[in-house]
Amino acid sequence: MAKIACVIVTYNRKQLLEEALNSVLIQAEAPEYVFVIDNASTDGTEKYINDKFNFDNRHWHYVRCSQNLGGSAGFAQGMRLALQTDCSWISISDDDALFEPGYFAALRKGIKQYPEQSVFSGSVLLPDGKHDMMHREVITNLATLTVRPVTDETYKHDFSYDIFSFVGILLSRQVIEAIGLPEQDYFIRFDDFEYAVRALKFGRFMNLSAAKVLHKTTYTRSAIAPWKEYYVMRNRIALLIKHRGNNHTVRWYCRRFLLRKLLAILLFSNRRRQARSLVNAYVKGYQDGWHARLGRQLAFLPS
Repeated sequence: MAKIACVIVTYNRKQLLEEALNSVLIQAEAPEYVFVIDNASTDGTEKYINDKFNFDNRHWHYVRCSQNLGGSAGFAQGMRLALQTDCSWISISDDDALFEPGYFAALRKGIKQYPEQSVFSGSVLLPDGKHDMMHREVITNLATLTVRPVTDETYKHDFSYDIFSFVGILLSRQVIEAIGLPEQDYFIRFDDFEYAVRALKFGRFMNLSAAKVLHKTTYTRSAIAPWKEYYVMRNRIALLIKHRGNNHTVRWYCRRFLLRKLLAILLFSNRRRQARSLVNAYVKGYQDGWHARLGRQLAFLPS
């Protein structure tokens, strides 16, 4: 049986993390290893979780970072540690991803059924039972890496696609060793998109309809936080230049992306209320992305 290491990154959501870990424990074919990467939580996560779970440092590991370096660095840290085990596959997710019963059994079955595949995923569901469409996408424009979600109908069967999020993803050791770890300096946003572009060199990804993960998220597209929008702008531009270069098409796309974000401030009342902060975030993000000034920015951190 293929050995799996499960990496979960958390920050200040101890109850959600507890649910996520319990969803791993109930699996009929649970992962052989679990790595929890705590991005310096301040809500008592370390004591809360260690009181409830047996982290034996052999199969279950709890790692607390000295500061919050973001999800991108957290995933990189967890994957680096997982590669030190004898696992052949690594599962990665945030603390708000709850694995449905039979999730890992379905993944193991998929590994046997599709031996040529190096990346698998499960279908991501919202608490209301609908598919969270933003996690599995296909590329519609290679020059600008423009994407669209797969259709809801597609989820009725296994399907191939081009871009994943880090919710319910299973990667082979071989592909990770070939492409390296996620971009640690992205902090948050588009680190998964950029990683998918790299992994795509080894073939499209396979989503398994029998594997399901509940995304217990509170995020909505109408909820705009200027500090997060900075990383959206910066990292989208940085990854495009990295993978497509500085050419006319890329320059046009980046300017259009900035313009669309600025125009959206005028169109939505919740954004108009934060107009000054959003304009600053978008303009600064555009400049930093263009010049590849990455990393954790003190002016754009969660309050």
